[in-house]
Order: sequence, then C-alpha cells, then structure tokens
Amino acid sequence: MKNLLKSLVPHLVAILLFIIASALYFSPEFKGKEIQSHDRMSYLASSKEMRDYADKGEQILWTSRVFSGMPMYQISASITWNVLQKINTFRHKLPVGFELSLGLMIGLYLAGLMLGFKVAFAVPLALVFGFSSWLLQSIEAWHVTKIQAISYMVPMMAAVIMAYRGKLLLGGALTTLFLALLIGANHIQIVYYSLFMVAIIAIVFLTQSLREKELPNYLKRSLALLGFGILGVLPNAATLMSTYDYSKESTRAGKSELTKSEQGETDGLSFDYAMRWSYGKMESFNLFIPGLYGGGHSLGENSNTVEALTKLGVPKKTALEYAKGVPMYYGDQPFTSGPTYLGASILFFFLLMFFLYKDPLKWALLTGFVLAMFFAWGQNFEIWNRLFFDNFPMFNKFRAPSMWLTLAIVSSIIGAGLAIKQLAERVYDEKRVIKAIYQSAGVLGGIALLFWLFGTSLVDSFVGSYDEQLKQSGFPVDAIVDDRIALMKSDAMRTLLFVLLSAGAAWLWVKKKLVKENTFAALIGVILIADFVTVGLRYLNNDDFVSVKGKETTIPANAANLSILQDQSINFRVFNTSVDPFNDNATSYFHQSVGGYSAVKLWRYQDMIEFQLSKGNQRVFDMLNTKYFIQGRPGEESARQNPNALGSVWFVETVIWAKNADEEMETLNTFNPANEVVIDQRFKNSVSENTFSAQGTIELVSFHPENMEYKSTSSEDQFAVFSEVWYKGNVDWKAYIDGKEVEFIRVNYMLRGLAIPAGDHQIVFKFYPKVFHQSNYLSLVGSLLALTFLSLATFRSLRGKE
Repeated sequence: MKNLLKSLVPHLVAILLFIIASALYFSPEFKGKEIQSHDRMSYLASSKEMRDYADKGEQILWTSRVFSGMPMYQISASITWNVLQKINTFRHKLPVGFELSLGLMIGLYLAGLMLGFKVAFAVPLALVFGFSSWLLQSIEAWHVTKIQAISYMVPMMAAVIMAYRGKLLLGGALTTLFLALLIGANHIQIVYYSLFMVAIIAIVFLTQSLREKELPNYLKRSLALLGFGILGVLPNAATLMSTYDYSKESTRAGKSELTKSEQGETDGLSFDYAMRWSYGKMESFNLFIPGLYGGGHSLGENSNTVEALTKLGVPKKTALEYAKGVPMYYGDQPFTSGPTYLGASILFFFLLMFFLYKDPLKWALLTGFVLAMFFAWGQNFEIWNRLFFDNFPMFNKFRAPSMWLTLAIVSSIIGAGLAIKQLAERVYDEKRVIKAIYQSAGVLGGIALLFWLFGTSLVDSFVGSYDEQLKQSGFPVDAIVDDRIALMKSDAMRTLLFVLLSAGAAWLWVKKKLVKENTFAALIGVILIADFVTVGLRYLNNDDFVSVKGKETTIPANAANLSILQDQSINFRVFNTSVDPFNDNATSYFHQSVGGYSAVKLWRYQDMIEFQLSKGNQRVFDMLNTKYFIQGRPGEESARQNPNALGSVWFVETVIWAKNADEEMETLNTFNPANEVVIDQRFKNSVSENTFSAQGTIELVSFHPENMEYKSTSSEDQFAVFSEVWYKGNVDWKAYIDGKEVEFIRVNYMLRGLAIPAGDHQIVFKFYPKVFHQSNYLSLVGSLLALTFLSLATFRSLRGKE
C-alpha cells in the first residue's frame, strides 16, 4: 500500500498542476464572471422550462417553449440510471471553462500514460491540449458537449491501442469506461469521428499482425474489444435509442411527406447545407501559421486600420473599438472564430516522429491526420466528400466538415508525444536523428519562410466576404488588407521561431548538451506552452468574460417581454420578429415560442416554417395560439396582441379532406382555422361526420408540458382541434377521455385533433416516451457491468497479473 501511494504522488502533483493552470487561465470564472456566447444563451433559454421543473424536483421530457413543443431530451435531459453519467453531472457543477480545459488536460494525460509517456513529458502535452486555440474557441462558443466528448475520445483511443498491444483486460475495461463517457457526453458527431479513428487503428494493427503472422492474437483481441465496446454502449442505451427513435421525425434523418420540401430529398442533410463550413485547402496552412487567413484576430492600436481611421478624423479610442470588430477572416468558410492552430512546435515533433518511431501506430496517426484534412475540405474536395456523403453510413447526418480537424489535433499531439518519448529514451542512431532534426526543421521552417517572403503571391486574395459592405460604408478596407498581410508575415516569422526553438531543444538533447531528462522535459514544456498559450489568448481572454449576478440575469427581459409576462392566461405562444425567429432561443427563456433554434427540429415543423410561418400566414399563427408578436428593432421592441389567436383548443364545424400531404399544406393557405379543420384522408375512419355544430364549450383547465387537462361540455358529438404539436401520436403522446385511452389524429398538418362525444368530459393528453423509459433499465445494467469489469481489471493490474 505504501508503494502504491508513493507511485500515485507524481500523478496527483500533475493533476494539481492542471487544476492550477486551468484555474489561472479561467480565473474570471472564480470572480463572478462568465463567458457570454450565442450557444450558451441559447442553451439557457431552451432549457429554462426544464430547469424550472427540476427546481421542483421533477424531470420533464417535453418542452413547450421551443418550436411550439418538442422532446426535451433532444435538448438536455439526465439519463437517471446511467451511473457513469454521474461523472459528467459532477463536471457540470464546476465553472464551465475551467472544467472543460481541465477535462482535456486530464484526458490527454491519461492517454499519454497508457501509451507509455513519462509523467514529465505527459504533463506539457496535456497542458497544450487544454490550451489549444481551436478548443479554446469551442469553449468560448459554449460547445460544451463537444469538448467533453473530445476529453474522453483521446483516452478511449489510447485504451484501444493498449488492448491491441497485449494488455487486453485493462485496455478493454478502460475502452468500456471512456467509450461510455464519450457517448454520454451526447455529441454524436465526435463519437462518429472517434470510431472512425478506432477503425483506422484496428486496420493498422491488422496489417502488423499479418506481417508478423499473429493473426489469431489479433482476432482474439479484436473480438474482445468488440465486446468491451458493446459494454461501453449499454450505459447509454437510453440516450442512443431515444435519439435514434426521434431521428426519424427530425430534419437530420426523417423525411418530409411533401414532394416540394427540401427535407423530402434525402434521409440526411443536404450536401450544400452539410458542407457550409468547409476548410479551404490553402487555408489549411493556418494549422501551422495561425494568422494566415485572419481568423478571429482583433486589431490593436498600432494597426494600419486604426491609423487609417484616425486620419479620417475618428478619435483614436473610437477607432480602436471599430478595429476590434473588423472581420479579419478572408477564407472559404462563412465565418470563423479563429484557426485550428495545431502548433508549430507540435507539428515539428509530429514530423520528426516519422523519422524516429518504428511502431506502425505512426501510420494510424498519419492516416487519421490526412483523412481529417480531406474531410475538412468538404466541398473544396467535393469528389472525395461526395463519395462518402452518398455512400458511407451516417456521413450525411453531420454538418461543419471543419470539425473533422479534431482528428488532426489529436493525431498531431499524440504523434509529437511519441517522438519526444523516443528522444527521451535515447534509443536511436545519433547521426540519423540529427539529420532528421535538420530535415524536419528545414521542411517546416522553409514553408514558414516561403509565406513570409511570397505570401502575397501564394494567397489568392486577402479580401473578406464583408469587405465590400464595409467599403460602401466608407471604411478603409485597403488598410484592413494591409493588416491581414502584416499578420500573415509576422505569424510566419513566429512559426519559424518556434520550429527553430523546438529543433534546437531536440538537438541539444541528442548532442547531450542537456543531460538531465527533467531539464529536457522542462525546456520542451516551456516551448510548447509558450507556443499555444500566446495564440490561445488571442481568442479567449479576460475580455470574453462578463460579470453576472446569477443565471436569471444573463438574459435580460426587454420591455416587450415584461409586458407579455403580465398576462396570466394559462397558455399561449409568442412570435418574435425583432430577431431571426427561427435561429433564436432567447424568446424561449420567457415564453412559449413559435420560433426557436435546434439542429434537430421536427421535420414536420420545418415544413410548416418553410411553407407557412416564414411567409407570414396569419391563419397558421392563429391556430398556433400566437397571442403576441414581438416587433421592432433590437432595443426598441414592443408587444402586439393578436386578437384572433384561437386559444389552446376549440370546436370546429367543417372537415376539409385532403388527398395527400401536399394538398393538406396547400389548403392551409385558404381555410378558416376557427371553423374548419384540414385532415388527410388516411384518417377518415377516425371521423364519423363531415360537419359539426361546434356548439358547447371546451377549454384547457390545467397545463403541464407533459400533461394537459381539458374540460368539454356539449349536447352533441363534436370535433376539437388542440393547439399542440403532433409527435408520435398514440405512441408517446396519448389521449384519454374520462380516464379511458382514446385514439386522436393529426390535423392541419401538424396539430392534434380528437372526436369528443356529447356530454361533460375530462380530456387529458400525456407524454410518456416508451423508448426513453424502457431503455433506462438497459442503461442501469450496462453501467453496473462496466463498473464490474473496470474494478476487476484494476484489481488484476494492481496485483501485477497484466
């Protein structure tokens, strides 16, 4: 036990160092400040209803606040019986930037240990991973689930490698653990990339086993890893099965019934939409030279732009504020926060790895790196990406090809670590290594020097997509171009400097000018950290944090919101035209919104947006119980009441039968929703009459997002329209009259309709997603099995049996 505690000390010191480093970088979070971003505000708004009910001790799985209603578990929901998910629950209690950066560091550190890195070298590699500029930009943008997933992705890959190298039980158990946590972070795109990389690793080890005639061992390990992988999936059964079940109704994988809808053309995203954030081929050099193509870099007081503005008579302080908002980016993407900078120092050691490292793992890292580039180019390498988009499973479900560069970041840092490990062990031919150092420095330094000397010729244009608009407003665009060129040149020299420093450190070690390993590790650490942190601070620094007194003050209510909040009616919706209503969730923080934002909205609702709501069809707004419209410019918003909003439920007189979905949608342009209902003829057996008297009353008496209670009174049979979104009717949403389950139908393309018998009745709609609840049991079993195998593997490892 004493030896065990002693062996843990270096690791505890390393984790303490990570905590200190992350706390220092994100120190504003410990002073009552938070990062403000669109995605953060969007999440706070869309999850407000869920958090309000959670404060009462209740979990809801449906929200009424976004797009008139959608499953809450597609926005945020806790899988109660996924025991391993408690780790993420704990992480969520920490300051966001701090825990995300810390998680990245610990994840890389654990991966390094599994790959045989010494603590002294694993620590600086982990630090630079936590301070990688692209990952910091993701933290700034509040891409929480993405960063959490990446922090588990790296040790999961290392665990697979460990298993293939012979430590099957421990490597397999760790694969189970980190795969379970990776999936539990709920960023399926990163899971997809991770499994893609695992497949590459498996293929590389297959070729090695064939070459060494060890195929039986390879098959044994692969089958065992497959089992461990399935075990890692089980704790997330509720998440995966619910997402799959929902996907068939969403814009990601569902199909519209309309022949004219874009959603009807594919079972995934359209190619043009999916490829919008495609990295440019020349832009890829900013993985090495951060200022190339501008990124999100802010201009300083000595910039050409500030000087030009002051010459135009703009006060210097004002000119500096203008300059900070200038879009410096001039690449192929619509916009970007900054480059995916991999680090000049890391790329030097990554390249050096191919001269030093003999293990076939280097080919897996190279393949991952190269494929990441090909996929990141998206529409700029269309023949390649079309091939995968049209034929490879699930490839067409994801957007933003630039996110593939996650694999390039991971591959380059792991590869650099392998090179440093090989250097530290001094298992090499000195002359050969010195030559490799010169070659690596020559290649990378030569590229940097080339951009410094001839960058203006290598780059097609330094003009950004917003420059013409700026020029028309009288802004000195030529000065912005000069600043872009100056940034490229200065960063090219910066890259050259870090390549030479890295080469110099390696040279000193190989030539034994540095004798002590810790000295070499410290020197490498200083170079790596200086390289990454100085770039990272360009994109996430103290200026990005704002003071807040609490969650409730982060989305301030404007005058229109305050006016609407005075209405104590039991249920109604709001449509906000003062913003882009279908790309904004702020309204959902206060009201039930007709608009919203979700990457996985219901395809049926998307059809309604495309063909009705975006065209301002007042009939549809009325049937959606849109009682208020927020209008006016930002800062001057006002609320306008809609007197024709039809309420939560009403009786109708006439049924209009539609032959198909197209006719149903078309009829919404001319029908009278107060008296008429449009029904697809497939539901004809559920409606006994074509006309009704609409005499009597029906009203909502109790509202809960998952349980709505109505009261009706009529002397005749009637037909009622309920202003609630249709989703898996009679499966997840069920209707009851006086406690007895009854069948309801879809009407007006997206609402619910129900035949009501004569008399006094209680009508209830309840939401109970079967797949979600039933798969929770599977999550519990999977969690317990995963923990059992992990405990067994840890016990055997401590006893030296593996």
